[in-house]
Amino acid sequence: MTQQLTEWQVEEWIRDYGFMLDEIKRLNNMLNKIIPTTQKLTATYGIEATLPKGSSGISQAELNQLDRREKRYYRYLEIVHFLDSVIDEIEDEREKVIYDFMLEGMTYTEIAERFRCTRKTVRVSKESIISKVAQKAQEKQLIQVLNSIKNSSYNVREAVTALNKC
Repeated sequence: MTQQLTEWQVEEWIRDYGFMLDEIKRLNNMLNKIIPTTQKLTATYGIEATLPKGSSGISQAELNQLDRREKRYYRYLEIVHFLDSVIDEIEDEREKVIYDFMLEGMTYTEIAERFRCTRKTVRVSKESIISKVAQKAQEKQLIQVLNSIKNSSYNVREAVTALNKC
């Protein structure tokens, strides 16, 4: 992938960081929800008892939907973990603070007011930060990892152990 495309993707990830955190929580709750099976859903008496019974398992459509959600969950986890870890690559303290503000979803104007500088200064710093983050994404081959998640060749066990180490 070209540097420009990667920078565009990194900028999009930073903008969507808060959304991804919320979606990770929601998907985690949804995927780890335990469904109680204490209800008796089939009739015991009457004409309904003679009719065919539905299976008590999960249908193929529901499994496919869970699979799509799980892929999205691991994709977002990978991106958020990367964005959290890349702050160590930024050496300038001012850029670290600007990066934190960007992850919080602050605008150029809000960041400029905090630093008592112009929007142009913030934009120049932002471009420098995004360039560094994009370079790190290319070094770690993050795009290929995300594509492997999408193509189901992603090893969930390795990802979970890597995330637990952090």
